[in-house]
Amino acid sequence: MKSAIQPEPLVVEEFELGAWPGPRHLRHHFELISIRQGSGAYLVNDQHLRYRTGNLFLLAPAARYSFAIDQPTSFGVLRFTEAYLTGLTTSGRHTGAWQLLRDYTLHAALGLPGCITLEPAEQQQVEALLTILFTEHDKPGQPFNDTLAESLLGAVLSFVGRRLPDCLPGSWPAATYAGNLVQRVLRYIQRHISQPDCLRVERLASEFAYSPKHLSAVFKQETGESLRQYILRYKLKLAETLLLRSTRTVSQIADELAFTDVCHLNKLFKKHYDTTPTDYRRLLTTQALVSA
Repeated sequence: MKSAIQPEPLVVEEFELGAWPGPRHLRHHFELISIRQGSGAYLVNDQHLRYRTGNLFLLAPAARYSFAIDQPTSFGVLRFTEAYLTGLTTSGRHTGAWQLLRDYTLHAALGLPGCITLEPAEQQQVEALLTILFTEHDKPGQPFNDTLAESLLGAVLSFVGRRLPDCLPGSWPAATYAGNLVQRVLRYIQRHISQPDCLRVERLASEFAYSPKHLSAVFKQETGESLRQYILRYKLKLAETLLLRSTRTVSQIADELAFTDVCHLNKLFKKHYDTTPTDYRRLLTTQALVSA
């Protein structure tokens, strides 16, 4: 009889490596990775970026990553589950950070690099908080203070949360006033993609102080598609990437992206991809096995 293995809710690690052991694929955890010292290349979701001392990376479940190390690198890693974050935010102290992280999880399925850019003063404060967290964790002969860990992690996430909107994909050229407006609308849509009431044209128009007709016209002129077409295409793209890069069921994906139900997702997905979500995932799995 098999027993389910529950992932640890919070793992704190600090280590130094001269060579990265191999690719890592997250399944149940977020990871917040701090580069304490060193340099090299950061390889995540098929993207290559340089890293150096002071860089901070936030990876969501389903991310694939590794490091190509040039100079011996000291890593500080906080690994935590969605359930841990839910418990962390039930008190209401960090509810905003959790909502941003939840949105980020959806968008990270599109292959975001996860680089968090902080202002110099913010970076200093985050580094100080992380140093305390790692130091407390490494004290020999003393149990880890879970309450202190929650407080420190919550404070770090509050800094990270402020910068998450800058990490979301789908920016639009903002050389004109109309382009700037569309860019703001896109970011709003991406942040609220799982909240249908926030995506009604009337609500969007009210949010940006335009009439529904004017906002719709400007959006279509700049992007070539209507607001409704963009929102649907974006939701289906998120569904496609979650099928590819996560273990969520079709029912969970439908619920997470606020489709009416599984039948609604199946109908729209088949219309746009000529196959059902289940068959699409089965095809991807078969292709992966053939190419392995």
